[in-house]
Parts: sequence; structure tokens; C-alpha cells
Amino acid sequence: MRCACVIGVLLTITLAGCYASTEPATDVGPESATLNAKGTANNGGVLTKFQYELTGRVGDPLEVAGGHFPAGASGPFSAKVFHLAAGSNYTFRMCGKDDGEEDYICAQTRTFTTPPPVEDSVYGGWFAGCCISFGVDARSGPSGENTRGTMGWHEGPTINDQTERTFTSDEITCMYVDGARAAVGAVGILHTEPSGEDQLASALVTVVDGRTQVDTFNRTSPSNVSFCADASFDSQTALDSQFEFVVNDAGASTPTAR
Repeated sequence: MRCACVIGVLLTITLAGCYASTEPATDVGPESATLNAKGTANNGGVLTKFQYELTGRVGDPLEVAGGHFPAGASGPFSAKVFHLAAGSNYTFRMCGKDDGEEDYICAQTRTFTTPPPVEDSVYGGWFAGCCISFGVDARSGPSGENTRGTMGWHEGPTINDQTERTFTSDEITCMYVDGARAAVGAVGILHTEPSGEDQLASALVTVVDGRTQVDTFNRTSPSNVSFCADASFDSQTALDSQFEFVVNDAGASTPTAR
């Protein structure tokens, strides 16, 4: 390793003028923050990234690119992160590696705390194997008013089924959030290939945000998705720790869901 950049401030690691450090987060809101760092690259290009996670979270940290810097570059840099858990403590750090190297070296860890939520929101998704995925990005007022957002899934071909099905909906029909639990309903178009057939379809998703632990999830296709507060949370499936949902509850919810 030619030491284009050496990371570390608490240990004051400095070689050949290379230096980098994690700086305090700024613009911290309920669901977003700007992660900051500064450094110098002198002998070659450097690739950087930020790692961040809920303090105490189970699983690998989340990552966002910090940027690529040529030899001679020096100064501050930052990256914006979104879809954070409101009212929660996060840890983060900047990591970097020389061009051509595989391993990242990380600077010191800092923390920040997001303020309480101002509206209800549900964000996240999962990916299974090569061809199955689901995602939701929905929000509403504290009592479920002004619901909006998107939901969709894709089910690709398997060994015994070469049919691809894609559901899309840009209109959330209903939403219910109670603490770490949330239900989101939508009506959209289910497009089927190779037949090219379109049909009206519905989806009701229930999520339990484990915050630092494993989240659970369930998706059904009821004929009526207008009453999210009546959704059941009895048939939840645990997600792999690399996938997660973020549920933010601004309060003033309807009575606890059954």
C-alpha cells in the first residue's frame, strides 16, 4: 500500500503527510443528515465512503459514497443520508482506500441524534434471490391524513415459472403507524410478461421496525385496502439483517391495530 491516504485522528496516524478524519454531522433532521470528513491524498487517488448505522444495530452498517479524490486533493467533503429513524442515535465514520487496494481503513467514529418525527413514514424493502424484490416509501400526517408515496414489487422467473409479474402503485390508499408497527395499502397495476397483460391489483403490507434488531414484514393482496388500522400483525416474516424498514411515528395515531 503506497499510503495515498492514512485514516485516523484519535490515534493521530499520519504518514508522509496523509491525513483524514471524521467530522461532526451537520443539517441533522428527523430523517436526514449530512456526514462530514476532511483529508489529504498525496501519493495517488483515494476512494472514500461513509459507514453509518443506528447505535447498537444488528447487522452490517449502511454505506454512502464519499467520493474519489486524485493525488494532491485536500480539504473537506461530505455526503447526505436519507430515510433515517427519527428520534434515534446514530454512529458514523469515514473510510478510505488507495486506488487498487481492496481494504478500507476507517477513521474515528462520531455520533449524532435525529430529532423526533414530524409526520408518519415507512421506508424500506427487501430483495430475495435473483428476481424478487419489494419496496415502499410512504408517509402521512400523524393521524394518517394526506397519505402519499409509492409501493411496488417484482417477481421474476423461476425454474418452473417463466412469468414475470411487476406491481406498481404511485398512490398509497391508506396508512397506519403505531409506534414501531405500520400498515400501508395501495392499489395499482399488476403487469405480467410475456403475456403483456395488465390487471388491477392491491397490496397490504405490514411492517414491524425492530430498530436495532431484525425487522419483520408481511405482504398480502386483500380485495379492500382502505382500512389499514384493521391490519393484523400476526403473520410477520423476519428479514435478513442486511435489509430493514424504517417506521417513524409522529404520534396521534388511531387506536392500536388488532
